[in-house]
Amino acid sequence: MIERELVTPIDVADADGRLRREAIGWARHPIQRAVFAPHVSRVARWNYWCVTSREAALTILVADVGYFGVVLLSFLEYAGGRPVERIYVRPRGLALTMPELPRGDVVVDARRLHLAMRDGDEELRVDAEARTLLGTRIAIDLVIERPRAHETLNVLVPFGDDTRFQLTSKQQALPARGTVRIGPREHRFGPESESFACLDFGRGRWPKKVHWNWAFASARREGRTIGINLGGRWTDGTGVTENGFVVDGRLHKISDAVDFTYDTRAYTSPWRIRTRASRRVDLAFSPMRERAVVAPLGLVSAELHQCMGRFSGTLVDDSGATIRIDDVIGLAEEFRGRW
Repeated sequence: MIERELVTPIDVADADGRLRREAIGWARHPIQRAVFAPHVSRVARWNYWCVTSREAALTILVADVGYFGVVLLSFLEYAGGRPVERIYVRPRGLALTMPELPRGDVVVDARRLHLAMRDGDEELRVDAEARTLLGTRIAIDLVIERPRAHETLNVLVPFGDDTRFQLTSKQQALPARGTVRIGPREHRFGPESESFACLDFGRGRWPKKVHWNWAFASARREGRTIGINLGGRWTDGTGVTENGFVVDGRLHKISDAVDFTYDTRAYTSPWRIRTRASRRVDLAFSPMRERAVVAPLGLVSAELHQCMGRFSGTLVDDSGATIRIDDVIGLAEEFRGRW
């Protein structure tokens, strides 16, 4: 597969909301801008953050798909019980502006929920407070490092015609530090617990039905910081992929499809993730916990099977050198949706 690397800033759509073909490709920094005119409908926007440590994971989602908007705060201890969550759903979308680029402030104030994600020069400050339906208080105070020189995986994916496409920015291996308080208990993220943040920034106009796999993980191994991003199914046949990994801030792009092999009757069974035509990715994934969400909402539906677990195996960088990883915490998921 031959993919085009972009180096000049460009809008992904014209004034009528149609795909600009010259924006198709990938970039090492977020230079493809998700600019849509106000009249353009069926635009899906989301900022999904996941912060992982050796003991726990924090998820922050702000999403607007037109029909409805959702804000989610979720904290999961791998050795604990159910995640502690606050979910806010607003019919007909969220009353806020979503940034056109991955950098930019996102602030949500709703009943029993406050979330402020404010971008500094090279860090993102996260301040949030919410109460669950049972009254449990969630308080988040985090700093996520975002060095300007750190390379990320930015891809514009076409879906066959000029009215359906997705811009994604996957940002891995971003060091995180701070605290999450659940009632009287406190969990600390930081270097001592190998804590990293991942961003999935999405803007686009999707087909009515979608099916994807996604996997990510970050760790420090043998003096190097490694962040992995792999996707499957949804980019098949488009001529581009969202596959690559970052080593010490440099992106190694993989222009090859990735196959996810797993048991849909038992998502916590072992997974295998491998590149289709090359040997650049060969990973085993051992799930620890599954989070399943099935939401039939008439014209809109979603089914998510999301597993936290450990990755082991090999990656091959741009020079042909093999990188071995073992016991790296991350996530693998399957999503089916209709919207």
